[in-house]
Amino acid sequence: MSEQAESVIVIGAGIVGTATARALQREGHSVTLVDSGEPGRATSFGNAGFIAIDHVLPLARPSTLRRVPSMLADRTGPLTLHRASLPSLLPWMARFARAAYSPAEVQKGIDSFTVLMAEANLAWQAEIQASGLGELFRTLGALYVYESEAAFAAGEEERSLQRAKGTEFEILDGDAARALAPGLASRFVRGVHYSQGMHTIDPYRVVTTLVERFAADGGTVLRGRVRGFVRAGDRVTAVRLTDRDLSASAVVIAAGRASGDLTRLLGFNAPLVAERGYHVMLAPDNVRFALPVSPAERGFFITPMAEGLRLAGTVELAAPHQPPSWHRADILVQHLREVFPGVGGAELSRWIGERPTLPDFRPAVGRAPRLTNVYCGYGHQHVGLTLATATGRLIARQMAGEPLPAALAACEPGRFG
Repeated sequence: MSEQAESVIVIGAGIVGTATARALQREGHSVTLVDSGEPGRATSFGNAGFIAIDHVLPLARPSTLRRVPSMLADRTGPLTLHRASLPSLLPWMARFARAAYSPAEVQKGIDSFTVLMAEANLAWQAEIQASGLGELFRTLGALYVYESEAAFAAGEEERSLQRAKGTEFEILDGDAARALAPGLASRFVRGVHYSQGMHTIDPYRVVTTLVERFAADGGTVLRGRVRGFVRAGDRVTAVRLTDRDLSASAVVIAAGRASGDLTRLLGFNAPLVAERGYHVMLAPDNVRFALPVSPAERGFFITPMAEGLRLAGTVELAAPHQPPSWHRADILVQHLREVFPGVGGAELSRWIGERPTLPDFRPAVGRAPRLTNVYCGYGHQHVGLTLATATGRLIARQMAGEPLPAALAACEPGRFG
């Protein structure tokens, strides 16, 4: 069974895929959005909700690598490895180490994130207005808090770069941080307030609203699993689902961690790992702050949302489809009790998601290697929500014949062979 009308096929209905579908639709393309699951129910469902335009320093850098042993030694720390996955993770970890210790690779990360974050700020403002998302976003900034002067000093590398790039922030003492986030424990001695930061109070509704607007404006949303591609020379002419073929004028791969399975079918490599994150939703008892708060040493966010208080973050590196390590969610609740004593009530829900992460911690954005009508938008690790609209706009421009900014050569999808 074959669909005859040609369309741009966007594979993946998370935040990156839906934002890309909207950007292409506005450029006049007929667009079909395909996912094996319900839009917004995978990794995009459970993020911390913060648009992190302050993120200009790549996580693949020497200072991160030096901290890995101590983080792994701390059972309640922000990083752990799924032990059964270790053999399959070793090649990815070796690539990460090479990228982290290469000054050239670190600089590529800085240059590319500078461009991407500048684009993200503008792109989100435009999307919020175009798709009527205003009620789902708040511009209150975000507060990073530190339990020691040493930890605060360790963040100076990133703050110096942010200053140079024009990021606005204010350094606070502990009392000033507590004034912004009442209830914060006395153990916190420093804070950094990014006043221009924005967050959503419902990440899932952001995706579903985008999908609703997309469909209302003539876009097609299909449920189906991609099984392969039909090619003619250097072009993909159709996307093969289980029960039908979809004729394609172009294809966008934005399927998160599963993008690696699709790129292999097209002859190039996307070494994505499941950088698993957890969240816990609590009843908002005694919550007297409205902005996201991140205890920097603990590696997670505490975000007031429409349905309660969300604790989201930390990292568990794992092979795909491994059983959850729910004690990682329990650790988030334990941290909250130490960060905001007496804040947060009964547990409402818990969740696990697989952040799609490449070993150099740069996303893949742009045209696929050796294919003239296949485009990529995956590998956004912790900043998928942040970079979703930017990715969509950049792909739409490239599809229209515009070159990507030179710094984004570092995000070229074919760089892993």
